[in-house]
Amino acid sequence: MLYIRLTLSTLRYRAFNYPAQLVLVPLIGAIAAGNTAVIKPSEQAPNSAAIITQIVESALDPEAYAVVNGGIPESTELLNQKFDKICYTGNAAVGRIIAAAAAKHLTPVLLEL
Repeated sequence: MLYIRLTLSTLRYRAFNYPAQLVLVPLIGAIAAGNTAVIKPSEQAPNSAAIITQIVESALDPEAYAVVNGGIPESTELLNQKFDKICYTGNAAVGRIIAAAAAKHLTPVLLEL
């Protein structure tokens, strides 16, 4: 498998309450900075996640940008991977899980709780 690393590889978990805004605005910043990104939209907003997936897959380089849809199993698998930074917007309980998983790789975390 080929991995392309531009500057930083970032994992972005986003909440359900403003799914498009909380995903696409930070993604624009990642693109502008030359970073790769994996986006994990909330499974609680499946229609928004489907549209975000369609936009990202049709408009961006799949070697640099990806969307992972799903629930706890997919989230757990993502957290087992090494990223340069993890950004999470959501509740404190999941924030603790993400912080603990990131600590195993000494990955910096931005938590918006």
